[in-house]
Amino acid sequence: MNTGDPAAGEPSPGLVPGRPSAPGGPPVSGGPSVSGRAPVPEPIGAADPRARRYAADIVRLHERLRYGQLPAELTGNPLSLIEDAHGALVTVTGLDSQFPARYLRGILGFRLAQYLGLSWISADAVHRTAAFHEPLPHARPTRAVENIHTVTLCGRTGRIRGYVGLACSADAESLPLDSPRRTPFPTEAAHGVDLLGRYARPGLGTHQAFEFKRFLRDQTLPRGEQYERVPWHLMLGVGEAMIALGDRVRVVLGDAKEHVALRHLRLAGFDLHVVEGTSPSLSPSDPMAPIYHQEVVAKPFVAPVPTDVRWYREAVRSYLDGTGDLASRQALVAALAERKRTTTGTSPGPSPSPSPSSPPPPPPPPPSSEEGHRT
Repeated sequence: MNTGDPAAGEPSPGLVPGRPSAPGGPPVSGGPSVSGRAPVPEPIGAADPRARRYAADIVRLHERLRYGQLPAELTGNPLSLIEDAHGALVTVTGLDSQFPARYLRGILGFRLAQYLGLSWISADAVHRTAAFHEPLPHARPTRAVENIHTVTLCGRTGRIRGYVGLACSADAESLPLDSPRRTPFPTEAAHGVDLLGRYARPGLGTHQAFEFKRFLRDQTLPRGEQYERVPWHLMLGVGEAMIALGDRVRVVLGDAKEHVALRHLRLAGFDLHVVEGTSPSLSPSDPMAPIYHQEVVAKPFVAPVPTDVRWYREAVRSYLDGTGDLASRQALVAALAERKRTTTGTSPGPSPSPSPSSPPPPPPPPPSSEEGHRT
């Protein structure tokens, strides 16, 4: 799933060719604007010095892009729009077809740049293919099912500060969850498990299942108000998209680290079924192979969409708006944990420790960092 924690992501991004030399400007015109340079993490792990330089250039390129006009450029009404005056953040959620191609390339470039900075994608492969963004969605004869993107922007600068995706099934038609003909989701393929079969029932198909992808908070974002609020923006955007789409999103899956994204998802009301003891891996030729070369391994999970997702939406909204009794993170987390105990009899799990790519776990204890899944 790759949500910022090495969980489900695209195992084979099929990187998009660009120019062999390091790019000197934005990949597309008429979309994101370009600003001055900012310090960025230095990509590591590439054997070829040219690959390291190319990766660093890609990271710098995407650090300079600004997306302030993105909410106004979407086609139709977004699935969710969150305007946060307290945190100076704006979060927009939409389907593939709602994003202009130039903006979608920039968003997929942000994903690529963040993973390069974390060394969770092969810099050698990126250099070899001259990629500057992850691949655009494959064209489909019909738009029966599409990927969902949630993007958090700084309201002052237009920089992308967070991202999470829900990736749809690769099946051309919706198949039963236990069908031997269905295409495994990337998390299932990497871990060698069947996550969806346990939820098979009449009327529920693969086009209603989505895999979490790239739960990310910008690595250059300094600790502070925005740093703490970005993960909640992303979770709220996903929740509001699920409400807007209704029966079209019934089951979610992915993989994530126990003390990071898994805890966040439990706090958000998801009754997770987590598979222990897997040994995920990808082919050495897969650009995403490095994501599983870590000491702490992501665990595959699956869950139905909570029936009370609207309650969780209102709780997080209350915190972000600074209204009601949930005007602090401590109050929000306590309320979410109590709701979890009263509805399922379980707690969200141990307090998370900071992770370079997972969203900070909300206190108490103090928040951790980005989300971590391969999705």
